[in-house]
Amino acid sequence: MKRNKGFTLIELMIVVVIIGILAALAIPRFMAASKKSKISEARMVVKQIWSAEQVYYEEYGRYTTGVTDVFGTGSIPSGLVVDTPSGQPRFTYDIADFSTSIATTYHVRGVPNTSVDASLGDVSNIEINVSGTISGGTF
Repeated sequence: MKRNKGFTLIELMIVVVIIGILAALAIPRFMAASKKSKISEARMVVKQIWSAEQVYYEEYGRYTTGVTDVFGTGSIPSGLVVDTPSGQPRFTYDIADFSTSIATTYHVRGVPNTSVDASLGDVSNIEINVSGTISGGTF
């Protein structure tokens, strides 16, 4: 008599259930880790813009009034902001000047771009002030 080799339907269903349970545990953790890495990236960019502002102040005795001015190139250098596959950044960065004609104080802000990455919808703005105190980026 010929013996059939292979798996029974019950054995295959058990494997599918186990894979489903593992996926149910792993996917939320992956999503949270992914969101934390995006926030860390934005915090690093805000800190880099802040550092460039400090260098600009040392050279010109005032702060800039925009992100594109701080690097002297008219735009944020490529490589500093990582774009998504759609070509749009996950965060929008700006410099808010709180003084009059001569910028004497400012803060750099990273605002989540939820139209590009909906997972950032519950993330607060990331800000750093002139003294280097960084805040936000919580969810």
